[in-house]
Amino acid sequence: MNVRIAKNSGFCFGVKRAIRIALEASETNSEIVTLGSIIHNPQMVEKLNKKEIYRVDSIEEIKGRPTLIRSHGIKKTELEELKKKNIEIIDATCPYVYKAQQYASKLSDEGYPVIILGDESHPEVIAIRSYISGENYVVVDPLKIPAKRFKKVAVISQTTRSIEDLKKLIQALLPMCIELRIINTICSATSVRQEASLKLAQESDLMIVIGGKKSSNTKMLAKISAQFIETHHIETEKELSLKWLKNKENIGITAGASTPDWIIVNVYNKILKCLGNENKMVNNVKAIPGFKEDQNVV
Repeated sequence: MNVRIAKNSGFCFGVKRAIRIALEASETNSEIVTLGSIIHNPQMVEKLNKKEIYRVDSIEEIKGRPTLIRSHGIKKTELEELKKKNIEIIDATCPYVYKAQQYASKLSDEGYPVIILGDESHPEVIAIRSYISGENYVVVDPLKIPAKRFKKVAVISQTTRSIEDLKKLIQALLPMCIELRIINTICSATSVRQEASLKLAQESDLMIVIGGKKSSNTKMLAKISAQFIETHHIETEKELSLKWLKNKENIGITAGASTPDWIIVNVYNKILKCLGNENKMVNNVKAIPGFKEDQNVV
């Protein structure tokens, strides 16, 4: 029985950075708030609560406390309001998201209608869209584009979408416009993680995708994997089912960019326990076979 993990699973640079900034800020502040969840992982958010880092959902709830900007960013108007209120701002916006915001603003200022490939309700997309002053559209399905022709149009993407979806959107738009400007704002860590998960899915009989149910990049990993093999998206080891593991010789594990290492370890150890291999449980994610694309056998 092989149980392996895809390379680059778990926290990405932007998430690690946001958590580090939050924890460092908590050392010098008795109470900090985040405007929305700092990342899309409820278990990590709960852990930060114990460090007196609390989530609020509106500026009215801040009540003068130091405010950490989540990794997904916030709307431009919200940021301006915080500054007007002289609230201490601790900016943990992912640098890739920040770049997407700046590109959105620049393209809009240059007169381009802007199409964003992404989920209209996702906080990252809401934040990026707020930097566009002119005509704009959000496309969740790359094959369902606005039913109109453009003299010129620009395309950017939510940082966690797939390159394949971006290519499909570009191909669909080409006959609909004269000038097409494309800025690839997909995070490189996202692409690497998707490629590694895809490779492992093609070599597995079952894939377990670990991460928050609201995590866009985790849902994308599950979508990619499900094209090739039976796939289950779970948040914690409590959701694992023994029946999934029956008659499976090669089990693959991958995890979204906001999934903490300890949750990945718990899932891996639960799989081993279900298979009767408690003696091979691990204490850290780097000890999980396949972390460096090896072929260790459980």
